[in-house]
Amino acid sequence: MRESKLQDKFGPIDKYCKHGKDVIAIKKKISIFVIILMSIIIFIVLLSVFQYYKSFYGLKGEIMLMEGEAPSFPVLIYDIKNNKKYEIRNIFYDVQYDANNGNNLIAVINNEIYKINEYQRTDFANRQLLYTGENVRYPKFVPDKNAISFTQKDKLTYYDLDAKKSIVIAKLLLPGYDWLDSDTVLFTEVDSSGSLNIMAYKISNNKTYVFKKDASYPSLSYNKKFLAYQRGNVRNVVYIEEINGSHRKSVRVNSIGLLPYKPSSDGNYLIGAMYYAGHADVVIINVTNNKIRKIFPGIFPSVLDWKE
Repeated sequence: MRESKLQDKFGPIDKYCKHGKDVIAIKKKISIFVIILMSIIIFIVLLSVFQYYKSFYGLKGEIMLMEGEAPSFPVLIYDIKNNKKYEIRNIFYDVQYDANNGNNLIAVINNEIYKINEYQRTDFANRQLLYTGENVRYPKFVPDKNAISFTQKDKLTYYDLDAKKSIVIAKLLLPGYDWLDSDTVLFTEVDSSGSLNIMAYKISNNKTYVFKKDASYPSLSYNKKFLAYQRGNVRNVVYIEEINGSHRKSVRVNSIGLLPYKPSSDGNYLIGAMYYAGHADVVIINVTNNKIRKIFPGIFPSVLDWKE
């Protein structure tokens, strides 16, 4: 009624307020645009979160690592399925999973190598002494044999637990070695020209040969189906290839280097330490899309292992 009287007195309101209507229309359009834009942003964020978790959906097993070089540093365990972490201090160091039974461990305690039976992540009381020797480090069980290996004063050594006899395989100038199978161990050697090569030593015939030229730091998946290694002096790239197949991929990280590392049993993931100037983070990398999941920030492990 009031609007009608105003129109009678002053004429149609549109005559004086058409610009106001334009402003209202523009505001409505802006509001709709903002709503659409925010919806797109939310969708992109949710899609990104979904893709991130999808990238690590296939993870399984358990990861164990040693934070430092002495027993005073903790052993850290990550239960992937339950997303739980455990910390054990002042017990042992250079811990690795038993290649023949993932419920057992091998580790060094006061210059002695022990098998730790049926560990329960917090209980390591059930131990069996395997070997005693000065400066023993980095023990491993030989797959499918009652034998172990370790380094002693930089010499890679094989020890038959039944015969109680040892064989010195090679002098290790660089850390890190792994068993390809029950008869073959891989390690890094510096040749006369200064190049790094992955060497293979066979227990059965006491022979050493070049397994892969211009390569270093071999690391096998727990099931021995995938090999991870580096080339030349490039330390921030790791190659993963199938031992008996054509599967070959690589991951590159934006850090000084990535070491130590270990591939998953399906070759789709790599666990490793990304190190920078002054610190390092233990991460899991999706080999397909290079997505990175940080699991132990601020830690530079001396050893790490992954059973599945």
